[in-house]
Amino acid sequence: MVYRQTAIQLSFESFGTNLSTPLSADNEWVQLADQMPWKQLDEAYQLAFPSKLGRAGKPFRLLYGAQLIKQKTGLSDRDVVEAIRDTPAYQYFIGIPQYQLKLLFDHTALAYFRRRIAPISELIRGIITDTVRERLQSHLPTKSVMITDATCTPVNIKYPQDTQLLNSARTNLEGDIMVMAHQLQIAPPRTYKREAHAVWIAFSRKPRRWDKLTRKQIKAQLQYIRRDLRYMDEMIDQGADLTAARAKRLGVIRLLFDQQDYMYRNRTHRVEDRIVSLSQPEIRPIVRGKAKAPVEFGPKIDVSIMDGVIDIERFPFSAFNESSDLGATLDHYFDVHGEYPDEVLLDTLYRTRKNIGMCANLGIRVSGPRLGRKPKHVDAAKRRKDQDAENRRGEIERRFAFVKGTLGLNLVKEKTAETIAVAVDTGVVMANLEHLLAILGGPISMTAQKDRTAVKIDYKVITDLPNSEG
Repeated sequence: MVYRQTAIQLSFESFGTNLSTPLSADNEWVQLADQMPWKQLDEAYQLAFPSKLGRAGKPFRLLYGAQLIKQKTGLSDRDVVEAIRDTPAYQYFIGIPQYQLKLLFDHTALAYFRRRIAPISELIRGIITDTVRERLQSHLPTKSVMITDATCTPVNIKYPQDTQLLNSARTNLEGDIMVMAHQLQIAPPRTYKREAHAVWIAFSRKPRRWDKLTRKQIKAQLQYIRRDLRYMDEMIDQGADLTAARAKRLGVIRLLFDQQDYMYRNRTHRVEDRIVSLSQPEIRPIVRGKAKAPVEFGPKIDVSIMDGVIDIERFPFSAFNESSDLGATLDHYFDVHGEYPDEVLLDTLYRTRKNIGMCANLGIRVSGPRLGRKPKHVDAAKRRKDQDAENRRGEIERRFAFVKGTLGLNLVKEKTAETIAVAVDTGVVMANLEHLLAILGGPISMTAQKDRTAVKIDYKVITDLPNSEG
């Protein structure tokens, strides 16, 4: 497939709605359309099309704009396509020159689009982040302050239980055995699936499952899976094969069996890289210690705020200690600004002796309470200073709440590691755009008084105008 750049969209004044009422310049999506660096993004999107042959792909603005709308509204792929059909402002945002009373593309195009941009998702986020930062710096005074913290973006999976995972693995193996037996044109081997199903139903219907009963059920499921895996190996040796998806799932089941067998024999509940979902094997349990959810399942991201702009510093699916990333985050700040910040606002976990010493060597002030036991008597001025630093550090917590609550990252519904990364990047991009719009698109009110006459002036900043020559 090849990608060809499309013509530049008509101006806002020339956009036709075919309705009696034109679009409002105050509409959120109309203002966001003017803030996006569409040309740079379109050039970056061409990296996803190495071939110059085939049918031309759909415009980047069409599909990425739809993805941003989906992230903001929380709609499904099918619903967001219908919402774009019914909303003129959405069509203007995605680059349609005139309102059209039809579905502009099939909802499956969004799924293909997310997979296509996954390798360049970080590049797209970086382009938009740099653009937002430049526009904010041109209008607001620069503060040499950096805030950093980590959070988890949970994915939409069923809460994992060992017995349920093993039962699901057993039923999948039984289906694979039937398929391979038909390939070899032999009678399916005896898997005792009716007996195994009865054992599982009897266990799952119990209102209370004691530890001894659960351990007995795990032992039984492990025995069924061990037999099924032996049948699978024998039929593979005879020449049977599986599809790519079934072969991948078989590898996950083998790893799950090894982990569960190890935990059963050693009477433990801990194992490295523990599998919690057969369909999403990359998901790992992240112990957060929160009151609502002590353990979350999804990627853990290390995030920083520079000049009011959110940026992702690290994006792994496994757990990590975010205090070790402070040096890399400070280097990122230096790469962007050419100097280190004067102050960093950190959570307690970051305030290690190593990090404090590193910041002291770089001339960076670490605000917040000092290490060690709290003193009995604290100076009132020092207490107010520490409280002020904590209040300013709360900005990143409020941004986390906005990204998760409003932009849907509290429960990511994408299924693969690549599309989950795209969804998280899109949520961060949308949060930065919303912040930019709140600064540059909000109404500004000024009051002047002269000779007992007060004059109130209300105006709005929407876009930057180039300097006129002559």
